[in-house]
Amino acid sequence: MFDACTQTVSILYAIVFGADGACIMVDMWSILSALGAFFLIVVILQFFARRLWARISQPRPAFTDLHDRTVDHPIVDDPNYKNSAIRSTKR
Repeated sequence: MFDACTQTVSILYAIVFGADGACIMVDMWSILSALGAFFLIVVILQFFARRLWARISQPRPAFTDLHDRTVDHPIVDDPNYKNSAIRSTKR
């Protein structure tokens, strides 16, 4: 069970590549490097999750019927025309 170690690896190396029978260093730098990598992965995943959540929770635009649209200029009429809807006060 406790054989002599031929190689010693850090915690981060053991998580990424596996220990494969090697001894794992449990010192401050090994623990901090593993925690730093974990924090970095969490921050990156939070960034993408927030962007995805904002895209999912965005309200969908309502369907508008083509006949119900309001037009800026509903009546196009020549004011010089005798029977036009828009006439000048001079007749």
